[in-house]
Amino acid sequence: MKETVISVVLAGPGDLVVREIPVPTVEGPSHRVRMRACGICGSDLRYLAGENPWSLHTLGKEIPSPPNMVLGHEVAGITELDGRECRVAVLAYRGCGRCRECRRGRENLCAATQHLGHGAGWDAMEYYPGGMAEEFEVWDGFAYEIPDSVTFEQATFLDGLAVAIHVCDRAGVELDSRVAVIGLGPIGMLVAQVARDRGAEIVTACDTTELPVELAREHGFESTYVCTGTALFGTRGINGAEYDAVVDTVGDGAAVEAGLSALAPGGRVVLVAAHEGTLNYDATRICSERYVTTSANNLYADFPRAIELLGSGRVAVSSLITHRFSLGDAVRAFETMKNKEANRAYKIVLEP
Repeated sequence: MKETVISVVLAGPGDLVVREIPVPTVEGPSHRVRMRACGICGSDLRYLAGENPWSLHTLGKEIPSPPNMVLGHEVAGITELDGRECRVAVLAYRGCGRCRECRRGRENLCAATQHLGHGAGWDAMEYYPGGMAEEFEVWDGFAYEIPDSVTFEQATFLDGLAVAIHVCDRAGVELDSRVAVIGLGPIGMLVAQVARDRGAEIVTACDTTELPVELAREHGFESTYVCTGTALFGTRGINGAEYDAVVDTVGDGAAVEAGLSALAPGGRVVLVAAHEGTLNYDATRICSERYVTTSANNLYADFPRAIELLGSGRVAVSSLITHRFSLGDAVRAFETMKNKEANRAYKIVLEP
């Protein structure tokens, strides 16, 4: 094991550097993982911009991130488990296990969460642990063995897939559900695939840019359009269909209003993204037991469910990877992702 490793460090808002640092430690029994692939998530870009999407989505408030965070939570690699060298994907957060939410099995809402790549829940440290590093530590029990059918690159989608599973649970997606997805970033794309796997009667979706719609159609989602959520429901509805679930990965007021207007009785608008501000909608939109709710993170149990879905081939992700960069070239990788439309970038993976 190395004492120092090349890591992608967010020194402060807008200040991303690649430097060699001591391996940050985690509390309690742990494993050392040799990174083989780590995805750049949309939340990583928000951290770079000075936001804290974890605290906003989970706690409903913005908490400043500490300096010197090693980014990266969509990560897979190699570690020793039970005396064997194993290929693993990492469940990148750990609840405290003591608070009311953890005791009720809602560890995804724990306010004292420690999170790789997010700087949350840790005591003051010189560097905060994350997966964009040659090697990193993870708590015992949070490195999950992946089957041979899942590559390291594919395994970087498991974090997002677990989130998508939780979203579909929150949305009540089941056999014959009618589902609409606003925003076809990786989470929206995975939500659409999970919904289809559950036997949804209709899965329709939109994005404001062409590449995600092209990729969705390549994955068999023909009712997918380049438009806003408002236009999707105003002009693109399928035979006037009302939807049992609208999954909104954008989170602006117009999208929420549009989603509510297209809900069937008892339907749910589920916000995956949240932004500070006020939502305004006609109260009659939530008559007939329609409602707006949110989805935060995922439960521990969703991660092995994600591994099973990906390993079985019922969710496909390989063609969603558009760019690969070495760890040392991470700054250019982030610049590519920041200008994703011009670069036709969708999912970018870093490799050691």
